[in-house]
This record gives sequence, C-alpha cells and structure tokens, in this order.
Amino acid sequence: MRITFFFDFWRQRHAFISKLNLIEQRYEGNVLLWGSLDALSNLWAESSGKKECSNSGKRIIFDAFLARYGGELFQLVSLPDVWSKVDRGDTCINQKKGVKLPENVSTFLSTIGERRTPEFIEQYQTRCTSQDLSLGAIMNKTLANSPETNRTELEQWLTLSRYGAIAYKEMRNAYIHEGRPGKRTHDFKLYGWAERPTYRSSVYGTPPIMGFSVEFMLGVFKRCIEEFEVEALALEVDPAPD
Repeated sequence: MRITFFFDFWRQRHAFISKLNLIEQRYEGNVLLWGSLDALSNLWAESSGKKECSNSGKRIIFDAFLARYGGELFQLVSLPDVWSKVDRGDTCINQKKGVKLPENVSTFLSTIGERRTPEFIEQYQTRCTSQDLSLGAIMNKTLANSPETNRTELEQWLTLSRYGAIAYKEMRNAYIHEGRPGKRTHDFKLYGWAERPTYRSSVYGTPPIMGFSVEFMLGVFKRCIEEFEVEALALEVDPAPD
C-alpha cells in the first residue's frame, strides 16, 4: 500500500539518524532530524492536516504537527516566553491591522503561573517543564478573567510560545539557516534531557533558554511517524506527494 511505503521511508530516515554517533556527529544529527520533522509536518499539512492548517505559516504547521502527534509535552506553553514577550511589549497579533492583546489581558498574562519576584534561592533553581501550563489551560484562565477577549486572536498569540513553535525557531530555523543552534537554546545534559525539553534558565528567568536534545526528539520523531500513519490509514488519506 502506498501509505505504508510512505511511512517506511520515514522509518528509514529515523533509523539512519539513530545510528549516527551523536557525540561526533551531533551537528549532522540535528540537521537531519529537524529537517525531517519539518518535511513530515508540511506533508501532513497538505494531506490530513489540511483543514487544520490551511493558510498557516510553516512555524505554526510545525507546532501543530508536534502538538497533535508528539505527545502531551507539546501541548505546553513556555510561561517565561509569555512573560518575556509581555515585558518587552511584544503583544502584537496582526501587525498589518495593528491588532494587539488588550491591556488587561497583557497584565493578566504577565503574572500567570504565579510569577513573582524570585527569592534568593529561586534565582539559582532551574525551571522544569512541569511548571508550565498547556495552551488550553492558559486560554481557559485568561478567558475566565477577561471573557470579552477574542479567543482566536489570543490563541494565535499564545501558540508562538508553545514548545513546538520555540523548537522551530531555535532549532529548525537556526540549524537549517545558520548552521548552529539558536541563541536561546542549549545542549547540556541536564536532568531528564533525554526524556523531555529542559530549561537552562531559572524558575522565573526571562527570556527562557530551552533545550531539545537529539535523543529526546528522536523519540518524538518516532512517535509522530507512528501516530501519523495510524491516522492516515484510518482516514485513507495518502500523504505521499504526487
């Protein structure tokens, strides 16, 4: 079946990257991994994800793909990224139309997640993903506080702080276009580095520094292939390009 052959191809790509020496060939591993995830997300957007991602940019497609197939971690929004954007006045939703988040919404988001001035010891405590909230949870809290808020515009703004969107900017874009990781990422082997994204910034530190190791993302890539294939077969939608 053509659908199965399509996913066999991506399983072969996963196997090839997995066999690399990720100490000596870490750069090559990152380039191949992020390029593969990007390509697969775009093929999803042109097939079974077409309705969800029509007219979306590549970063939004990449994030939506990981949110759908990559596991619950990719539902999370980096709260320090939200705080950072509000602090520097980056609350524009549509530059052409001059649409910004309402002032009361920006104020609410500036402290969401119990943000506060850190105590002395908190300045040296590394943030972890369990301290972040899902996009849905932030939406619900914000809309409960400001029910008149435009839901679609709020979601568009918050999505750019979700883990997949950050990974696209700091990893995919930086490796493909600049040949290096982004300035707001890291490759240190912090606790849990092979099982989840990790922060190298403090609990309330902004802007955040987040790492997405090749080892962790290889597991995500495998999961995306498997979950995407199940859906494609169930819907009988062939994602292979003509």
